[in-house]
Amino acid sequence: MVVPLSEGSYTVDITKKFIPFDPSIDSIKERPGSLLVDIVPFLIKTTDELIVIDPGLGLEHSVGSFTIHENINRAGYSYGDVTLVLLSHLHKDHAGGICYPYHDSFRLMFPEAKYFCQKKEMEHAITMANSPSIQIEKLEFIRNTTNLEYMNGNGILKPGIFYEISGGHTQFHQVFTIVVDRQSYFFGGDVLPQPKQLQMRYIAKYDYDGTASAAKRIEYGKRAAETNGICLFFHSSQMPGAKIKMDQDDRFLLENAALSEDLIQNL
Repeated sequence: MVVPLSEGSYTVDITKKFIPFDPSIDSIKERPGSLLVDIVPFLIKTTDELIVIDPGLGLEHSVGSFTIHENINRAGYSYGDVTLVLLSHLHKDHAGGICYPYHDSFRLMFPEAKYFCQKKEMEHAITMANSPSIQIEKLEFIRNTTNLEYMNGNGILKPGIFYEISGGHTQFHQVFTIVVDRQSYFFGGDVLPQPKQLQMRYIAKYDYDGTASAAKRIEYGKRAAETNGICLFFHSSQMPGAKIKMDQDDRFLLENAALSEDLIQNL
């Protein structure tokens, strides 16, 4: 089971502030210099684990009630059932949901889970206290919990759960492949966050190494096509998952994958 846990649509500009965007009343033309993105964490159920990949912004839907918790409830689970939280990198739109403010400190969003990120990604992120992309207080908090475990390089976390450093978006950004019922799911984080990036090949200015990201997108797209895998897209509510094929001219063809799409829409 793979469930997209949408937190809605936002515009983001150079300030890295995520401003809610409702296409029925808002116009992207009125927000010059902004990118329009969706925020879509994923819930994946394997035989032994309940996994959240990149827990998003950590939005509070109402006082004491969090959007990601409510979406997980709608999928038939509780936040306390989550056993693994996988982090592609530590920018706040992907890792803001690791914990939430509580009095003068924080509480883990998933208290029973083990959190996993690349050690070098964390070491670099905590030096970026002045970056608007990083929520340093949350990172400092989770570093001092026993729930956080580090990855070093590429490897197998558990049977059917693979991780590898991609670089590109951040220097130690990582991607995941998870196999569920013989179907492989590839999560590319911010190296492959939207389906259009397979069809419109370009170098993104917001990447640490845009050239590397562009090359990795092609590599991962071809891999998915060769293995009949499904790509999961963190910044796409309209197509959160896609089967990838290639035509005779080596162009990528995307087919909307059958996920639990009834949960795509935000509460």
